[in-house]
Amino acid sequence: MIFTSYTYVAFLLAVFLIHWSIPTRWRQPLLVIGSYVFYCSWKWEYGFLLLGITVFNWSYGRWVLAGRERRFALTAGVLVNLAPLLYFKYTGFAISNLSAIGGWFGLPPLQIPEILLPLGVSFFTFQGIAYLVDIAAGDAPIGRIGQFMLYKAFWPQLIAGPIIRPEEIHQQLVTPRTLTYENVAAGSKRILMGFFKKVVLADTLGPIVDVAFLPGATVNALDVAVGLVGFGLQIYFDFSAYSDIAIGSARLFGYVFPENFNWPYLARSPQEFWSRWHMTLSRWIRDYVFTPLTFANRSRPAMAHVWLIVAMAGCGLWHGAQWTFVLWGTWHGLLLVANQTILKGFLPSQGTANASGFAVRDFFGGLLTFALVTLGWILFRAQDLEQAGGMLQSLFTLRGGFRPSVLRENSVLTVAAILFAMYAAALWGHFAAKIGSKWLESAWIAGPAKSLAYTFMIVAVVIFDKEAKAFVYFQF
Repeated sequence: MIFTSYTYVAFLLAVFLIHWSIPTRWRQPLLVIGSYVFYCSWKWEYGFLLLGITVFNWSYGRWVLAGRERRFALTAGVLVNLAPLLYFKYTGFAISNLSAIGGWFGLPPLQIPEILLPLGVSFFTFQGIAYLVDIAAGDAPIGRIGQFMLYKAFWPQLIAGPIIRPEEIHQQLVTPRTLTYENVAAGSKRILMGFFKKVVLADTLGPIVDVAFLPGATVNALDVAVGLVGFGLQIYFDFSAYSDIAIGSARLFGYVFPENFNWPYLARSPQEFWSRWHMTLSRWIRDYVFTPLTFANRSRPAMAHVWLIVAMAGCGLWHGAQWTFVLWGTWHGLLLVANQTILKGFLPSQGTANASGFAVRDFFGGLLTFALVTLGWILFRAQDLEQAGGMLQSLFTLRGGFRPSVLRENSVLTVAAILFAMYAAALWGHFAAKIGSKWLESAWIAGPAKSLAYTFMIVAVVIFDKEAKAFVYFQF
Protein backbone atom coordinates (compact mmCIF):
# COMPACT_ATOMS: atom_id res chain seq x y z
CA MET A 1 0.00 0.00 0.00
CA ILE A 2 2.00 2.96 -1.30
CA PHE A 3 1.45 6.33 0.37
CA THR A 4 0.66 8.11 -2.90
CA SER A 5 -1.94 5.56 -4.04
CA TYR A 6 -5.69 6.09 -3.91
CA THR A 7 -5.85 2.89 -1.86
CA TYR A 8 -3.82 4.53 0.89
CA VAL A 9 -5.93 7.69 0.79
CA ALA A 10 -9.07 5.56 1.23
CA PHE A 11 -7.41 3.55 4.01
CA LEU A 12 -6.27 6.69 5.83
CA LEU A 13 -9.69 8.33 5.55
CA ALA A 14 -11.50 5.20 6.78
CA VAL A 15 -9.24 4.74 9.81
CA PHE A 16 -9.43 8.47 10.59
CA LEU A 17 -13.24 8.51 10.59
CA ILE A 18 -13.55 5.32 12.63
CA HIS A 19 -10.81 6.35 15.05
CA TRP A 20 -12.48 9.59 16.09
CA SER A 21 -15.94 8.00 16.19
CA ILE A 22 -15.27 5.24 18.71
CA PRO A 23 -14.62 5.46 22.48
CA THR A 24 -11.13 6.50 23.58
CA ARG A 25 -10.19 3.09 24.98
CA TRP A 26 -10.60 1.48 21.55
CA ARG A 27 -8.59 3.99 19.57
CA GLN A 28 -5.09 2.63 20.13
CA PRO A 29 -6.19 -0.98 19.44
CA LEU A 30 -7.77 0.27 16.20
CA LEU A 31 -4.48 1.90 15.16
CA VAL A 32 -2.59 -1.30 15.97
CA ILE A 33 -5.02 -3.36 13.85
CA GLY A 34 -4.85 -0.80 11.05
CA SER A 35 -1.05 -0.87 11.17
CA TYR A 36 -0.93 -4.64 10.80
CA VAL A 37 -3.47 -4.50 7.97
CA PHE A 38 -1.25 -1.90 6.28
CA TYR A 39 1.90 -4.00 6.72
CA CYS A 40 0.34 -7.36 5.86
CA SER A 41 -1.21 -5.96 2.67
CA TRP A 42 2.29 -6.33 1.18
CA LYS A 43 3.07 -9.87 2.43
CA TRP A 44 1.02 -11.19 5.33
CA GLU A 45 3.57 -13.79 6.47
CA TYR A 46 6.03 -11.10 7.54
CA GLY A 47 3.42 -9.70 9.91
CA PHE A 48 4.43 -12.52 12.26
CA LEU A 49 8.04 -11.32 12.09
CA LEU A 50 6.98 -7.83 13.18
CA LEU A 51 4.77 -9.26 15.92
CA GLY A 52 7.55 -11.55 17.20
CA ILE A 53 10.09 -8.73 17.38
CA THR A 54 7.52 -6.53 19.12
CA VAL A 55 6.64 -9.08 21.79
CA PHE A 56 10.30 -9.89 22.39
CA ASN A 57 11.38 -6.26 22.84
CA TRP A 58 8.48 -5.39 25.13
CA SER A 59 8.91 -8.41 27.40
CA TYR A 60 12.71 -8.27 27.35
CA GLY A 61 12.81 -4.56 28.13
CA ARG A 62 10.28 -4.84 30.93
CA TRP A 63 11.40 -7.99 32.72
CA VAL A 64 15.07 -8.44 31.84
CA LEU A 65 16.63 -4.99 31.40
CA ALA A 66 14.44 -2.64 33.46
CA GLY A 67 16.02 -1.65 36.75
CA ARG A 68 19.18 -3.67 36.14
CA GLU A 69 22.56 -3.02 34.63
CA ARG A 70 23.32 -6.16 32.66
CA ARG A 71 25.74 -5.65 29.83
CA PHE A 72 25.49 -9.25 28.69
CA ALA A 73 21.69 -9.14 28.70
CA LEU A 74 21.71 -5.95 26.63
CA THR A 75 24.16 -7.46 24.14
CA ALA A 76 21.98 -10.54 23.81
CA GLY A 77 18.89 -8.38 23.23
CA VAL A 78 20.65 -6.36 20.56
CA LEU A 79 21.80 -9.52 18.79
CA VAL A 80 18.26 -10.93 18.78
CA ASN A 81 17.07 -7.72 17.11
CA LEU A 82 19.87 -7.88 14.57
CA ALA A 83 19.30 -11.54 13.68
CA PRO A 84 16.37 -11.00 11.25
CA LEU A 85 18.13 -8.04 9.63
CA LEU A 86 21.35 -9.98 9.17
CA TYR A 87 19.52 -12.98 7.73
CA PHE A 88 17.15 -11.24 5.36
CA LYS A 89 19.42 -8.43 4.21
CA TYR A 90 22.99 -9.69 4.40
CA THR A 91 22.93 -13.47 3.84
CA GLY A 92 23.24 -13.11 0.07
CA PHE A 93 25.92 -10.43 0.46
CA ALA A 94 28.00 -12.63 2.76
CA ILE A 95 27.66 -15.73 0.58
CA SER A 96 28.52 -13.84 -2.62
CA ASN A 97 31.70 -12.48 -1.03
CA LEU A 98 32.65 -15.89 0.33
CA SER A 99 32.04 -17.33 -3.12
CA ALA A 100 34.29 -14.70 -4.70
CA ILE A 101 37.06 -15.44 -2.19
CA GLY A 102 36.65 -19.16 -2.82
CA GLY A 103 36.99 -18.52 -6.54
CA TRP A 104 40.50 -17.20 -5.96
CA PHE A 105 41.43 -20.67 -4.65
CA GLY A 106 39.65 -22.56 -7.41
CA LEU A 107 36.61 -23.52 -5.33
CA PRO A 108 33.22 -23.90 -7.04
CA PRO A 109 30.79 -20.96 -6.66
CA LEU A 110 28.32 -21.06 -3.80
CA GLN A 111 24.59 -21.03 -4.37
CA ILE A 112 23.16 -17.64 -3.37
CA PRO A 113 19.63 -18.01 -1.96
CA GLU A 114 16.85 -15.68 -3.05
CA ILE A 115 15.54 -14.06 0.13
CA LEU A 116 12.78 -11.46 -0.02
CA LEU A 117 13.62 -8.49 2.18
CA PRO A 118 10.75 -7.60 4.56
CA LEU A 119 9.62 -4.00 4.20
CA GLY A 120 10.92 -1.74 6.93
CA VAL A 121 13.07 -4.40 8.64
CA SER A 122 16.03 -2.01 8.89
CA PHE A 123 13.91 0.68 10.52
CA PHE A 124 12.07 -1.39 13.10
CA THR A 125 15.32 -3.20 13.94
CA PHE A 126 17.05 0.10 14.75
CA GLN A 127 13.98 1.19 16.69
CA GLY A 128 14.06 -1.99 18.78
CA ILE A 129 17.78 -1.63 19.52
CA ALA A 130 17.30 1.99 20.60
CA TYR A 131 14.49 0.92 22.94
CA LEU A 132 16.55 -1.76 24.69
CA VAL A 133 19.63 0.48 25.01
CA ASP A 134 17.56 3.30 26.50
CA ILE A 135 15.86 0.93 28.96
CA ALA A 136 19.25 -0.44 30.02
CA ALA A 137 20.42 3.16 30.51
CA GLY A 138 17.60 3.82 32.96
CA ASP A 139 14.60 5.00 30.93
CA ALA A 140 11.20 3.71 32.00
CA PRO A 141 9.85 0.91 29.79
CA ILE A 142 6.51 1.20 28.04
CA GLY A 143 4.28 -0.67 30.45
CA ARG A 144 1.34 -1.82 28.35
CA ILE A 145 1.79 -4.23 25.50
CA GLY A 146 -0.88 -2.45 23.42
CA GLN A 147 0.94 0.85 23.67
CA PHE A 148 4.23 -0.81 22.77
CA MET A 149 2.65 -2.53 19.78
CA LEU A 150 1.52 0.86 18.53
CA TYR A 151 5.01 2.28 19.10
CA LYS A 152 6.58 -0.51 17.04
CA ALA A 153 3.97 -0.91 14.31
CA PHE A 154 2.29 2.48 13.83
CA TRP A 155 2.10 2.43 10.04
CA PRO A 156 3.20 5.98 9.12
CA GLN A 157 6.73 5.31 10.40
CA LEU A 158 6.83 1.55 9.95
CA ILE A 159 8.34 1.22 6.47
CA ALA A 160 10.88 4.05 6.23
CA GLY A 161 10.84 6.04 9.45
CA PRO A 162 11.34 8.55 10.94
CA ILE A 163 13.19 6.36 13.46
CA ILE A 164 11.31 7.26 16.62
CA ARG A 165 13.03 7.00 19.99
CA PRO A 166 11.02 5.94 23.07
CA GLU A 167 11.29 9.32 24.78
CA GLU A 168 9.89 11.02 21.68
CA ILE A 169 6.56 9.20 21.84
CA HIS A 170 6.21 7.53 25.27
CA GLN A 171 4.24 10.41 26.79
CA GLN A 172 2.01 10.60 23.73
CA LEU A 173 1.19 6.89 24.06
CA VAL A 174 0.07 7.16 27.68
CA THR A 175 -1.89 10.40 27.19
CA PRO A 176 -5.20 10.20 25.28
CA ARG A 177 -5.05 12.07 21.99
CA THR A 178 -7.69 14.64 21.10
CA LEU A 179 -9.12 15.76 17.77
CA THR A 180 -8.15 19.36 17.07
CA TYR A 181 -8.39 21.61 14.05
CA GLU A 182 -4.70 22.45 14.40
CA ASN A 183 -3.64 18.81 14.09
CA VAL A 184 -5.96 18.06 11.17
CA ALA A 185 -4.90 21.20 9.30
CA ALA A 186 -1.19 20.65 9.92
CA GLY A 187 -1.43 16.97 9.02
CA SER A 188 -3.36 17.61 5.82
CA LYS A 189 -0.86 20.25 4.69
CA ARG A 190 2.09 17.94 5.27
CA ILE A 191 0.40 15.11 3.38
CA LEU A 192 -0.31 17.41 0.44
CA MET A 193 3.27 18.64 0.46
CA GLY A 194 4.49 15.04 0.47
CA PHE A 195 2.25 14.14 -2.47
CA PHE A 196 3.59 17.13 -4.42
CA LYS A 197 7.23 16.29 -3.72
CA LYS A 198 6.79 12.65 -4.65
CA VAL A 199 4.41 12.75 -7.61
CA VAL A 200 5.44 16.01 -9.25
CA LEU A 201 9.14 16.27 -8.44
CA ALA A 202 10.69 12.91 -7.50
CA ASP A 203 8.75 10.83 -10.02
CA THR A 204 9.54 13.37 -12.77
CA LEU A 205 13.25 13.11 -12.03
CA GLY A 206 13.23 9.30 -11.75
CA PRO A 207 13.16 8.44 -15.49
CA ILE A 208 15.87 10.99 -16.23
CA VAL A 209 18.13 9.50 -13.57
CA ASP A 210 17.39 5.97 -14.79
CA VAL A 211 18.59 6.86 -18.29
CA ALA A 212 21.81 8.43 -16.97
CA PHE A 213 22.56 5.31 -14.88
CA LEU A 214 21.49 2.80 -17.53
CA PRO A 215 23.84 -0.22 -17.31
CA GLY A 216 26.18 -0.44 -20.30
CA ALA A 217 25.41 3.07 -21.54
CA THR A 218 28.27 5.24 -22.79
CA VAL A 219 27.75 8.47 -20.92
CA ASN A 220 29.41 11.83 -21.41
CA ALA A 221 30.45 14.14 -18.60
CA LEU A 222 27.25 16.18 -18.90
CA ASP A 223 25.14 13.03 -18.62
CA VAL A 224 26.94 12.07 -15.42
CA ALA A 225 26.70 15.55 -13.93
CA VAL A 226 22.99 15.88 -14.69
CA GLY A 227 22.34 12.31 -13.52
CA LEU A 228 24.12 12.95 -10.21
CA VAL A 229 22.35 16.24 -9.52
CA GLY A 230 19.07 14.69 -10.64
CA PHE A 231 19.47 11.71 -8.33
CA GLY A 232 20.44 13.93 -5.41
CA LEU A 233 17.23 15.89 -5.94
CA GLN A 234 15.17 12.75 -6.59
CA ILE A 235 16.17 10.93 -3.42
CA TYR A 236 15.71 14.10 -1.35
CA PHE A 237 12.24 14.84 -2.67
CA ASP A 238 11.30 11.16 -2.57
CA PHE A 239 12.40 10.48 0.99
CA SER A 240 11.34 13.82 2.43
CA ALA A 241 7.97 13.25 0.74
CA TYR A 242 7.62 9.96 2.58
CA SER A 243 8.57 11.69 5.83
CA ASP A 244 6.05 14.47 5.17
CA ILE A 245 3.22 12.00 4.55
CA ALA A 246 4.26 9.94 7.59
CA ILE A 247 4.40 12.99 9.86
CA GLY A 248 1.15 14.32 8.44
CA SER A 249 -0.68 10.99 8.74
CA ALA A 250 0.37 10.59 12.38
CA ARG A 251 -0.64 14.17 13.11
CA LEU A 252 -4.22 13.42 11.98
CA PHE A 253 -4.44 11.06 14.95
CA GLY A 254 -2.81 13.50 17.37
CA TYR A 255 0.73 12.07 17.32
CA VAL A 256 3.72 14.33 16.67
CA PHE A 257 6.73 12.71 15.01
CA PRO A 258 10.25 14.19 14.93
CA GLU A 259 11.32 15.97 11.76
CA ASN A 260 13.56 14.08 9.38
CA PHE A 261 14.77 16.73 6.88
CA ASN A 262 15.63 20.40 7.10
CA TRP A 263 16.75 21.71 3.70
CA PRO A 264 19.92 19.57 3.63
CA TYR A 265 21.23 21.11 0.41
CA LEU A 266 21.56 24.44 2.21
CA ALA A 267 24.22 22.90 4.46
CA ARG A 268 27.53 24.75 4.51
CA SER A 269 29.62 21.80 5.70
CA PRO A 270 29.43 17.99 5.68
CA GLN A 271 28.69 18.05 9.40
CA GLU A 272 25.78 20.42 8.89
CA PHE A 273 24.53 18.27 6.02
CA TRP A 274 24.13 15.30 8.34
CA SER A 275 22.37 17.47 10.89
CA ARG A 276 19.80 18.27 8.17
CA TRP A 277 19.61 15.00 6.18
CA HIS A 278 17.72 11.95 7.54
CA MET A 279 18.09 13.49 10.97
CA THR A 280 16.63 10.61 12.97
CA LEU A 281 19.12 8.18 11.42
CA SER A 282 21.99 10.62 11.92
CA ARG A 283 21.18 10.91 15.62
CA TRP A 284 20.81 7.12 15.88
CA ILE A 285 24.26 6.51 14.34
CA ARG A 286 25.76 9.17 16.60
CA ASP A 287 24.19 7.93 19.85
CA TYR A 288 24.20 4.16 19.37
CA VAL A 289 27.29 3.55 17.23
CA PHE A 290 29.80 6.42 17.23
CA THR A 291 29.45 7.51 20.87
CA PRO A 292 29.77 3.97 22.32
CA LEU A 293 32.81 3.29 20.13
CA THR A 294 34.58 6.48 21.21
CA PHE A 295 33.61 5.95 24.86
CA ALA A 296 34.97 2.41 24.85
CA ASN A 297 38.25 3.79 23.46
CA ARG A 298 38.29 7.06 25.43
CA SER A 299 41.90 6.46 26.44
CA ARG A 300 42.84 6.87 22.76
CA PRO A 301 41.11 10.07 21.62
CA ALA A 302 43.09 10.09 18.38
CA MET A 303 41.02 7.07 17.28
CA ALA A 304 37.83 9.17 17.20
CA HIS A 305 38.33 9.93 13.50
CA VAL A 306 38.72 6.23 12.74
CA TRP A 307 35.51 5.39 14.61
CA LEU A 308 33.71 8.16 12.75
CA ILE A 309 34.67 6.56 9.43
CA VAL A 310 33.70 3.11 10.76
CA ALA A 311 30.32 4.41 11.93
CA MET A 312 29.58 6.01 8.57
CA ALA A 313 30.73 2.90 6.69
CA GLY A 314 28.24 0.97 8.82
CA CYS A 315 25.61 3.56 7.91
CA GLY A 316 26.36 2.86 4.25
CA LEU A 317 26.12 -0.91 4.76
CA TRP A 318 22.77 -0.40 6.50
CA HIS A 319 21.50 1.28 3.34
CA GLY A 320 22.33 -1.68 1.16
CA ALA A 321 24.22 -4.98 1.05
CA GLN A 322 26.68 -3.85 -1.63
CA TRP A 323 30.20 -2.50 -1.54
CA THR A 324 29.03 0.63 -3.32
CA PHE A 325 26.99 1.54 -0.23
CA VAL A 326 29.91 0.79 2.09
CA LEU A 327 32.11 3.11 0.03
CA TRP A 328 29.38 5.75 0.02
CA GLY A 329 29.29 5.67 3.81
CA THR A 330 33.10 5.70 3.96
CA TRP A 331 33.14 8.72 1.64
CA HIS A 332 30.89 10.62 4.04
CA GLY A 333 33.00 9.49 6.97
CA LEU A 334 36.06 10.94 5.25
CA LEU A 335 34.15 14.16 4.57
CA LEU A 336 33.21 14.46 8.25
CA VAL A 337 36.82 13.88 9.28
CA ALA A 338 37.98 16.47 6.73
CA ASN A 339 35.33 18.80 8.12
CA GLN A 340 37.06 18.61 11.50
CA THR A 341 40.63 18.78 10.19
CA ILE A 342 41.85 20.05 6.82
CA LEU A 343 38.64 21.91 5.90
CA LYS A 344 38.05 23.37 9.35
CA GLY A 345 39.50 26.74 8.48
CA PHE A 346 37.57 27.05 5.23
CA LEU A 347 34.07 26.02 6.34
CA PRO A 348 31.79 28.03 8.63
CA SER A 349 31.05 26.65 12.07
CA GLN A 350 27.68 24.95 12.40
CA GLY A 351 25.01 27.29 13.70
CA THR A 352 26.83 30.49 12.73
CA ALA A 353 25.94 32.70 9.83
CA ASN A 354 26.62 36.15 8.57
CA ALA A 355 23.82 38.62 9.24
CA SER A 356 23.05 38.84 5.56
CA GLY A 357 23.24 35.09 5.13
CA PHE A 358 25.56 35.51 2.13
CA ALA A 359 29.03 35.64 3.63
CA VAL A 360 31.82 34.44 1.35
CA ARG A 361 32.63 31.54 3.65
CA ASP A 362 28.97 30.51 3.81
CA PHE A 363 28.68 30.58 0.03
CA PHE A 364 31.94 28.71 -0.51
CA GLY A 365 31.06 26.16 2.15
CA GLY A 366 27.61 25.57 0.70
CA LEU A 367 28.95 25.18 -2.84
CA LEU A 368 31.73 22.80 -1.77
CA THR A 369 29.40 20.75 0.42
CA PHE A 370 26.82 20.40 -2.36
CA ALA A 371 29.52 19.33 -4.83
CA LEU A 372 31.06 16.74 -2.48
CA VAL A 373 27.71 15.31 -1.38
CA THR A 374 26.49 15.15 -4.98
CA LEU A 375 29.68 13.40 -6.08
CA GLY A 376 29.09 10.78 -3.41
CA TRP A 377 25.66 9.93 -4.82
CA ILE A 378 27.36 8.11 -7.70
CA LEU A 379 28.31 5.32 -5.27
CA PHE A 380 24.79 5.23 -3.86
CA ARG A 381 23.02 4.98 -7.22
CA ALA A 382 25.46 3.02 -9.41
CA GLN A 383 24.67 -0.65 -10.05
CA ASP A 384 28.20 -1.71 -9.13
CA LEU A 385 31.74 -0.42 -8.69
CA GLU A 386 32.50 -0.87 -12.39
CA GLN A 387 29.70 1.46 -13.43
CA ALA A 388 30.64 3.98 -10.74
CA GLY A 389 34.26 3.95 -11.91
CA GLY A 390 33.29 4.42 -15.55
CA MET A 391 31.01 7.33 -14.77
CA LEU A 392 33.64 9.01 -12.61
CA GLN A 393 36.14 8.64 -15.43
CA SER A 394 33.72 10.30 -17.87
CA LEU A 395 33.08 13.11 -15.42
CA PHE A 396 36.67 13.96 -14.58
CA THR A 397 37.99 13.59 -18.14
CA LEU A 398 35.15 15.81 -19.40
CA ARG A 399 34.18 13.22 -21.95
CA GLY A 400 32.01 14.74 -24.67
CA GLY A 401 32.42 18.24 -23.31
CA PHE A 402 29.06 19.94 -22.83
CA ARG A 403 27.15 17.56 -25.09
CA PRO A 404 24.89 14.88 -23.60
CA SER A 405 25.17 11.37 -24.97
CA VAL A 406 22.16 9.53 -23.53
CA LEU A 407 20.07 12.39 -22.10
CA ARG A 408 17.90 14.76 -24.08
CA GLU A 409 18.38 18.51 -23.81
CA ASN A 410 14.91 18.73 -22.24
CA SER A 411 16.07 16.44 -19.44
CA VAL A 412 19.02 18.71 -18.71
CA LEU A 413 16.73 21.72 -18.54
CA THR A 414 14.23 19.88 -16.31
CA VAL A 415 16.89 19.03 -13.72
CA ALA A 416 18.27 22.58 -13.85
CA ALA A 417 14.79 24.07 -13.43
CA ILE A 418 13.96 21.90 -10.40
CA LEU A 419 17.34 22.69 -8.82
CA PHE A 420 16.78 26.40 -9.38
CA ALA A 421 13.22 26.21 -8.01
CA MET A 422 14.42 24.45 -4.84
CA TYR A 423 17.00 27.13 -4.10
CA ALA A 424 14.57 29.90 -5.01
CA ALA A 425 12.05 28.51 -2.51
CA ALA A 426 14.77 28.25 0.13
CA LEU A 427 15.90 31.82 -0.47
CA TRP A 428 12.31 33.07 -0.31
CA GLY A 429 11.85 31.32 3.03
CA HIS A 430 15.12 32.79 4.26
CA PHE A 431 14.07 36.25 3.08
CA ALA A 432 10.64 36.03 4.70
CA ALA A 433 12.12 34.82 7.99
CA LYS A 434 14.72 37.58 8.02
CA ILE A 435 12.47 40.53 7.34
CA GLY A 436 9.58 39.20 9.40
CA SER A 437 7.42 41.78 7.72
CA LYS A 438 3.82 42.02 8.90
CA TRP A 439 2.51 42.53 5.37
CA LEU A 440 3.73 39.02 4.45
CA GLU A 441 1.71 37.61 7.34
CA SER A 442 -1.35 39.77 6.89
CA ALA A 443 -4.62 38.01 6.13
CA TRP A 444 -5.20 39.83 2.82
CA ILE A 445 -1.88 38.53 1.44
CA ALA A 446 -1.11 35.32 3.34
CA GLY A 447 -4.62 33.88 3.00
CA PRO A 448 -4.99 34.12 -0.81
CA ALA A 449 -1.33 33.20 -1.35
CA LYS A 450 -1.65 29.99 0.66
CA SER A 451 -4.94 29.08 -1.00
CA LEU A 452 -3.38 29.61 -4.41
CA ALA A 453 -0.34 27.50 -3.46
CA TYR A 454 -2.45 24.62 -2.14
CA THR A 455 -4.67 24.73 -5.21
CA PHE A 456 -1.63 24.66 -7.46
CA MET A 457 -0.19 21.64 -5.63
CA ILE A 458 -3.48 19.73 -5.81
CA VAL A 459 -3.86 20.41 -9.53
CA ALA A 460 -0.22 19.50 -10.17
CA VAL A 461 -0.57 16.21 -8.29
CA VAL A 462 -3.70 15.30 -10.28
CA ILE A 463 -2.02 16.15 -13.59
CA PHE A 464 1.27 14.35 -12.87
CA ASP A 465 -0.24 11.33 -11.12
CA LYS A 466 -0.04 8.40 -13.55
CA GLU A 467 0.75 5.48 -11.27
CA ALA A 468 1.77 4.97 -7.64
CA LYS A 469 5.53 4.39 -7.64
CA ALA A 470 7.38 2.86 -4.71
CA PHE A 471 9.53 5.12 -2.58
CA VAL A 472 13.31 4.82 -2.93
CA TYR A 473 13.86 3.95 0.74
CA PHE A 474 11.46 0.98 0.60
CA GLN A 475 14.44 -1.12 -0.52
CA PHE A 476 16.30 -0.40 2.71
